[in-house]
Amino acid sequence: MSNRDTEDVNEEDIDEDEILAMLSPEELKELQSEMDIMIAPDDSVPVGQRQKDQTEKPPTGTFDHRSLVGYLYWEKESKRMLEEERVPATLLPSEVRGRRPKRKKTDGTAEVKEDSKTTESLPPQDLLADAKSTEPDDKPQQKEGTKINKLKIPKLALNNIKMTSRPSGNETNLESTLDKIRNNNSSVTEVNLNNIENIPKEMLLDYVNALKKNKHVKTFSIANTGVDENIAFNLANMLRENRSITTLNIESNFITGKGIVAIIRCLQFNETLAELRFHNQRHMLGHHAEMEISRLLKANNTLLKLGYHFEQPGPRMVVTNLLTRNLDRQRQLRKEDRGKVMPKMKTMTPPHSDSRR
Repeated sequence: MSNRDTEDVNEEDIDEDEILAMLSPEELKELQSEMDIMIAPDDSVPVGQRQKDQTEKPPTGTFDHRSLVGYLYWEKESKRMLEEERVPATLLPSEVRGRRPKRKKTDGTAEVKEDSKTTESLPPQDLLADAKSTEPDDKPQQKEGTKINKLKIPKLALNNIKMTSRPSGNETNLESTLDKIRNNNSSVTEVNLNNIENIPKEMLLDYVNALKKNKHVKTFSIANTGVDENIAFNLANMLRENRSITTLNIESNFITGKGIVAIIRCLQFNETLAELRFHNQRHMLGHHAEMEISRLLKANNTLLKLGYHFEQPGPRMVVTNLLTRNLDRQRQLRKEDRGKVMPKMKTMTPPHSDSRR
């Protein structure tokens, strides 16, 4: 009896919290796993909560609720614009009646069967004659091959190729072209600065400022020249004043969405620009910029071509419809001008004199 009493006393004196505090984290994990195996699961607890959490993957990053809500908002607006611009296709009664049913694929098999029957009905002598007639002529082909080999192909005259001082191959003289633009020279109607390396930003700004008062330049191309947002804002101010440029190419540069939106916003004051290209920028425009572009283009009636691929289907459909509207408007204006010219031509022709009188 004394041994049992000492065992009971010893079990009561054991401090479990002190023993657990002395264990390392790894030993605590091992103890937890052994306890899970030894203790039977409680039936009152749902099955999904009996299993312990075994995910030890660290968090990927902080959760940004505002950016998620903004992304969902622009996705919803894009879908709404796409549904508003989409027109259901309706067929006229004449088109419905004129449709023919599709033919079955049994015609080809029937023709093959008929050919096999005709070949079976032929006598063996006729079959031999047909086989001889279908044999390829090898001799003429060999003669043609020898003729081709005998032809003498002239070597390329590499001496006539002009070597350029720039790797891009663009030989535009920057200083003389700038002086001609400033002097409003009528011989300069196209300014091409594409791919010219290391153009100073100050010179690009001088070109843009000189084009404000120019009346002869029709095309201005500065693709892949390092144009940034500051030059884009100056381009927007230039388009407010210029009345001669019809094509502007600013592709493959470093313009952000703010710069592109500034250029599009100034198009409501410009009635001469017909083509604008700004694809392949270093920075993505974003959903907000694409929505703003589609909204601002509604105030412009002269833009006919836009060199940019919209990521969102809603703005893409809106801009496509706007460009189609502008094309129809230009066609109607040309038709009205032709109608005005024809009566003038009739009035200018002298009346025919009547010889009978």
